[in-house]
Amino acid sequence: MVEAAQRDVLSFVDLDVERKSAWGPGQHTSRQIAVNGTLLGTLLATMTNHAVDQSTPVVDGKSGAVTPAAYFRALLGGPKEDQLPEGRIAIGYCDACLDASCGVLLAATLAIEGTSVLWTRVGFEQEDAGPAPKLTAFWKKKAEPEPEAFREPWITTPFEPEITFRFDRDQYLEAVQAERRRLAAAISQ
Repeated sequence: MVEAAQRDVLSFVDLDVERKSAWGPGQHTSRQIAVNGTLLGTLLATMTNHAVDQSTPVVDGKSGAVTPAAYFRALLGGPKEDQLPEGRIAIGYCDACLDASCGVLLAATLAIEGTSVLWTRVGFEQEDAGPAPKLTAFWKKKAEPEPEAFREPWITTPFEPEITFRFDRDQYLEAVQAERRRLAAAISQ
């Protein structure tokens, strides 16, 4: 008999976070991802010896550039509001601005394999602003611009060694859907 591989468990927990700029200073209650009962940032910091301060954009009574509804939709593989490459999803945003404006996201490749949902290649995505534009005096005639080679707007930097989370598909879907229902109930009150 073949034993099934252990599955990770996704959940969301309340956490009071000291915000520095998103909506002014102060404590704001937010919902954060936990994997196997441990906050995702704490778990990743332990696994990688690297600080991971990214947060979900789900903050009670607040909405930033990335709405909680869009965040949950992306976790389910739906349309995204970010420019990450196909298959990559943002699982954490800047802890201060709660969006991608600072150019750093915590991301994973989302995949479904049978009864599992996988987050693979977990790591940081950094916006590639490209080379600085060449400045010339406005009175000088501009040369014809050279066609730029296409480049992805984000650079994927997975943690080493590679980190993968394997969730039971039903448990994962229920956890995300429960958060969507919780959010809808909070908005309707």
